[in-house]
Amino acid sequence: MINENDENKIAQLYIGQTRSGIARLDDHNRSKDFWNKAIMFLAENKTFTLDMISGLEKFAIIKAQESKRYKVKNNVIPKYEIDEYDLAAVEEIYDEIQFIMATQGYKMDDAKTTLDEAEILHTTRNGIAAFGVYDGEKFEVLEGSQIHMDKPTHLPRYNRQREELLSKQSIVKTEDGYILKITLEFNTPSGASDFVLGGSTNGWVEWKNKNGQTLDELYRK
Repeated sequence: MINENDENKIAQLYIGQTRSGIARLDDHNRSKDFWNKAIMFLAENKTFTLDMISGLEKFAIIKAQESKRYKVKNNVIPKYEIDEYDLAAVEEIYDEIQFIMATQGYKMDDAKTTLDEAEILHTTRNGIAAFGVYDGEKFEVLEGSQIHMDKPTHLPRYNRQREELLSKQSIVKTEDGYILKITLEFNTPSGASDFVLGGSTNGWVEWKNKNGQTLDELYRK
């Protein structure tokens, strides 16, 4: 069950399993008021045992809490122990669910997964070291990136966003400068570099891979 924010992204999430889906949704509709969308995955009894479903529920809750992308409404992780022989199957099923969720516009994985699977881009202009990932549509500035807070951006909304994140401790001041403590998503590479570096920038040339190739060279040429 999902609570979508104004940008149609997950703000809150609840994970559960049941043998009576419609009845369970009706019950949650009476007892839980945070959600505005439900996504249900169906399985045949011949294919999935109750132990498998219980293991998948626990695994999915743990992954959701580790992602730190949204608030997880499951306050308690099930005590069920996932059998080591079932773990591989549970992980495979979860990967399929994660893929289907992504096709619906819901990204489930965390920044660390992105770091392992995608080519990391960086910018080091003016001594600011920031890192990001581009999927062809959205650009993510990764947790741990430096933000040039001393140089305002040319767009007021990014300056307001910086100050808001600073007040929430999502940007913190350290000996190494101002450090981003969350992963941020931007609609364009230039929006991401503006936010990080300040001023007005061209993200297509600011962001480079480990070989020094710019985003422009990687995607446009």
